[in-house]
Amino acid sequence: MIQNILTALNQSPYYYFFLVVDNSLDISYPKLKYFTTINSKYYNNEVNSGQLLSNSNVIKFIENTSKLHNKLPSIIPFKPSAKIDFICKKNNWLKVSNNSKLNRLIEDKLKFSIICNDLKIPIVPFIIDKFNKLSYQKARNNFGDKLVIQTHFGWAGKSTFDGNNYEYLINKIPVDTTVKLSPYIENSYTLLNNCCLTHKGLIQSPPALQFTGIKPLTNNPFSTVGRQWPSTAPENIIKQVTEITQKFSEYLQEKQYKGFFGLDFLVDREQVYLLECNSRLTASFAFYTKIELNANIEPLFLFHLAEFSLKNYPFDIATEQKRVDNFQIIGTQLTGRNEKGKINKKLEIENTIVDSPKNFTIDDEIIKKVR
Repeated sequence: MIQNILTALNQSPYYYFFLVVDNSLDISYPKLKYFTTINSKYYNNEVNSGQLLSNSNVIKFIENTSKLHNKLPSIIPFKPSAKIDFICKKNNWLKVSNNSKLNRLIEDKLKFSIICNDLKIPIVPFIIDKFNKLSYQKARNNFGDKLVIQTHFGWAGKSTFDGNNYEYLINKIPVDTTVKLSPYIENSYTLLNNCCLTHKGLIQSPPALQFTGIKPLTNNPFSTVGRQWPSTAPENIIKQVTEITQKFSEYLQEKQYKGFFGLDFLVDREQVYLLECNSRLTASFAFYTKIELNANIEPLFLFHLAEFSLKNYPFDIATEQKRVDNFQIIGTQLTGRNEKGKINKKLEIENTIVDSPKNFTIDDEIIKKVR
């Protein structure tokens, strides 16, 4: 089964270059013959993919490697950007990602909530307003004393703030910044769903349980520090996740989106809310690819490459859509983050570490391996 798309990609006219500025997102795929990572640690530690791709030595490497193998360059960014769009267009390279403007629209946490409201997709109640004492009090009157406040953009929880103390917040968020104010929902948990939108339809992964704000792996209560497949969530929760995913994918399809994306969900008792969409490769994609391969399943990452670089490739969509119920996709990844939110240690386990998503704890001996 795995050989179908792999063979097509190996026979394609393209050499695939994956840009890496975060080593925790690195991926290797030996059976994909014309694929390599370009790691920023070998090129002046460029801080983002746009800078990495504009490095003259990187450009030479891409051109020389492609010519050596008689292939055309194709560039795989982790996250789209206008700079990457420009460089790929300038050099006539294939870009294996969606347009940066579309990515920015969908990953804007404020605009995303409005999109979901219009689509009648369940989301946590919210108010969008200028951040000041008046709007803060209004939100508390509507939602209670415990709030979550978000700005437009952020990575690894950096745009999400505990809204319990106004004096603390004004040191983090400039007054009159437009924000989203929502209630903090206690005793909830979060799930993620990796997906790929193909020309034949949507392929969903089984949802994973997401580990968020676990001390001492992070000091940020909203920062993700790992994930586990399977999620062990109840069937009615999984059903809501898959239905919401399908509905949101229809919106993405209308926007001519294709390839890999991820959705995050918050579960409050029996209700599932859509939290956000990562309209790109996700932070979990490299590890998820490993456990797909362990289960002898064609990785979503290969579908992502094929959607951008092949006019046609062999797969049966009905078969691929059954993977959402595949319990052979098993594995856990934990990541420890430093004070700046960057990953400094990673642990991968070939099985699950918690039996239920509700009020779970992680064994201290496992936590010690990631600290």
